[in-house]
Amino acid sequence: MRYAISVLTLLLLTTACIGFAHGEDKPLTREAAKALFDKADRALNEAWAATKKALSEEEFAKLKEDQHAWVEYRDYLARSSMFTGADVQGELSLDAPEYLQAAAGLEDERTEWLKGLIHEWKEDGLTGAWSDSRGGSIQIVEKNRHLYFAVTCTRGPTSHSGDLSGVAVWNSPIGWFSDKGLDKDKPDETNLSFVMSDKKLQITGANTGHYHGARAYFDGSYVRVKSLTPQEQAVVIKEAKSGEAPQQ
Repeated sequence: MRYAISVLTLLLLTTACIGFAHGEDKPLTREAAKALFDKADRALNEAWAATKKALSEEEFAKLKEDQHAWVEYRDYLARSSMFTGADVQGELSLDAPEYLQAAAGLEDERTEWLKGLIHEWKEDGLTGAWSDSRGGSIQIVEKNRHLYFAVTCTRGPTSHSGDLSGVAVWNSPIGWFSDKGLDKDKPDETNLSFVMSDKKLQITGANTGHYHGARAYFDGSYVRVKSLTPQEQAVVIKEAKSGEAPQQ
């Protein structure tokens, strides 16, 4: 297996940084950052309204709790000088251009997650690109009662990262991955469980530290956000079979 940082992980590290969150090579002015944030915030509110309309009252009540937690996550990261690269001491103010630009990028990711939650996907099974809207991403191809997957994550203000590719046994709605015997020099077994419920794929890991930084993790509630082309599916299957780090 290969454990070097992948192209996709590097991309996540890049987009996590303030200067490149929206394709910029330098921090924006406050006015430009505010315009960027307002645009992202409008899109998020529109996605939120559509989600409220599509879900039952019980489902939406649960989502509201998760949304409150996500807002705290957004501000925790976007107010961090370590995450944004701002040259300040302590937390950024809510009107700082670095905060506004970073928050806009995080809101874009959440908007995609909300849209995916209510989208009617044409694909059978789990094949697609999934996100947990908190720095975790996984590509999956479901085939012959197996999940060929490539998962990557970038977590926290210090952007700890990780990636893992493999093949999980799938007995819908539950899947199980083990790396036992795949690396003779790795004494401890790593596991991932996959549980599908209400259009969310809950991933839980055990002993995964071999594949990520100290504060990174693969655990999360993932939602499908994109279909995969046949070419992309072929790449995922190849990576999963070989155990290579996920590629962009």
